[in-house]
Amino acid sequence: MSQLPSDKFIEKFSPLREVKDCEFIRAHQAVNFFDFWDALEKDLGSECIPFWGAVWPAAKSLARFIRTQKGLLRDKTVLDFGCGSGIVSIASAMCGASRVIANDIDPVALYIAQKNFKANGVNVDTESIDLLNHPPSTSFDLVFVVDMFYERHTSQHLLQFLYKQIEKGAEVIISDGNRPFAPRTESEILFEEELEVDKELEGVSNRAVKIMRLQ
Repeated sequence: MSQLPSDKFIEKFSPLREVKDCEFIRAHQAVNFFDFWDALEKDLGSECIPFWGAVWPAAKSLARFIRTQKGLLRDKTVLDFGCGSGIVSIASAMCGASRVIANDIDPVALYIAQKNFKANGVNVDTESIDLLNHPPSTSFDLVFVVDMFYERHTSQHLLQFLYKQIEKGAEVIISDGNRPFAPRTESEILFEEELEVDKELEGVSNRAVKIMRLQ
């Protein structure tokens, strides 16, 4: 997708506002996700799945968790893999990381993330390369992954990538809202909570989130 949503569209359907349960961050978010989704496809003239239009519970939990972990990010190079609208990248930059790299293969997500970075006054680098198929030359101290384990084959490929980062010395932390192919036995649970969510969007009224260190 080469087109980007217009500023007029963004202001109308996904204005900048405080993130519920994570009020120290402001982000562009859909007021009504399904109305926004329909309008976005019309605005861009193509079909899409705009994951960046909502701040998902696993991203909120991880952003808040980061704030409680003094020293976790200090002077670290951080990769936010599949960053979406950049919530975890923003929290990382706010909490002492020396460099934050927000990666997503969706150019619209990165465009919105850059707007969110500016609105929150943080410096974050963006990267659009598909890191699963083009291994990064940069090494990372810390890799964050939020809600990426939806599909079996992709999840297996992602785990291979993450274990390679561990072999290179990185710590890998996954925040997962009970998605079907998230690692279970290979991880140490660092924090868990249940958040109220939009039932129309999520299919449930509450979603359990676990933050795990991949081992």
